[in-house]
Amino acid sequence: MTFPDPWLDAADIAGRLQQPEGTLVAVVGARAWCAKCRQLHPAFARLAGLSKASSTVWLWLDLEDHAEFLGRFVPEDLPLLLHLREGQLVESGTVEAFDHTGWRLRPSGREEDLPPLWKIFSSANWAE
Repeated sequence: MTFPDPWLDAADIAGRLQQPEGTLVAVVGARAWCAKCRQLHPAFARLAGLSKASSTVWLWLDLEDHAEFLGRFVPEDLPLLLHLREGQLVESGTVEAFDHTGWRLRPSGREEDLPPLWKIFSSANWAE
């Protein structure tokens, strides 16, 4: 599975998130220097590929390549998963594992400290 490109696929991402039950599953990682991120990326891609919901967006956001979406946010540990539905945080935490049933997280951070990914990606014209 290839993940949508936050820049090139902005309109599609926003349209899917604006649907009823719109869901964003985003992982913040750093594959260039985070061994755990490199190890877990293929499993996250497989899990994303199993998703049949058209209203769900799966994103892998690299700390360096996608810094403009993260602002000053620096996660306590990597990779960090953020799961949001209809703009509300469902869960977040450091990813310990991905498998066919989902993910295993170690809770981390406070919601108010997280980057406003839903606000950014659900806006119809954010990339213009």
